[in-house]
Amino acid sequence: MEIYELRSFAVLAEQLHFGRAANALNLSQPALTKQIRKIEAELGGALFDRGTKGTRLTALGSMWLPQAREILGGFDRLIDEGKKGAQGKTGRLRIGFGVHGLDLVPQVITRLRSRSPELQIALQDMSTLEQVNALREGRLDLGFVRTSAGLGPGYARLPVLNDRLALVGAESGSPSRVLKLKDCRDEPFVLITPDRSPGFHQHVLRLCASHGFHPRIVQEVREFPTAIALVRAGMGVTVVPQSSWRDVTPGVRCHRIADRDAAWSVSAVWRKGDSNPVLAAFLDELKAVRAAGSA
Repeated sequence: MEIYELRSFAVLAEQLHFGRAANALNLSQPALTKQIRKIEAELGGALFDRGTKGTRLTALGSMWLPQAREILGGFDRLIDEGKKGAQGKTGRLRIGFGVHGLDLVPQVITRLRSRSPELQIALQDMSTLEQVNALREGRLDLGFVRTSAGLGPGYARLPVLNDRLALVGAESGSPSRVLKLKDCRDEPFVLITPDRSPGFHQHVLRLCASHGFHPRIVQEVREFPTAIALVRAGMGVTVVPQSSWRDVTPGVRCHRIADRDAAWSVSAVWRKGDSNPVLAAFLDELKAVRAAGSA
């Protein structure tokens, strides 16, 4: 028995008229009659009584109709879910991101959910190293990592933003005074712990070394807001990504580090050949957000 034959039975059970049912199914009446007789032969009993008073369901037909409708409804839902999945409107996407994606990623997800509210999107706050390992192990579908991260040729990349190191120190009396990294060789430093963000931590150490000193680290923390709060409390200076700075903390100032080596780029990265339609839909929205930002 084919699904189209089951559908013909259900439509005829609703219409109780071979002519109207045939029109609704876009069939000839003889073709519909042939399908119903085939089903009845397969079941071994009549589904309809055809008499002078019209067409009526038999006891077997009445008993069988609810189950037939349930199967047809499930089949229609299956087809609908398949179409949505192929269009990236349902499904799952696992995304890793760090401080660089705090503005960008929510914008993309908001756009995506407005079009496809049934999507399941899992977000994980991770360092570049953690994202690289998770991508390799198949625990992430897409990450936002430093472009220099060594993922090899099996991964596709889309550059999304540029960032650089910035120095945060206590607010001085002169608003025009610019704090420079080379002037901080004797200052105590509050830095992100290397197990939280090893790439960032090493970047700070390399930049300080280029100015001829190793930072005197008095406190290591796991979050940039914590580091800024400790600077405000007078514990020293800190280095943060410029993208993470929000000019809302009284008593501290952010100073751009102009060194060429202070800058880096961030790319969206995913496995080449990943056919997940949700990934494709996310990348389309990501490109649209980037294009709107550069317009």
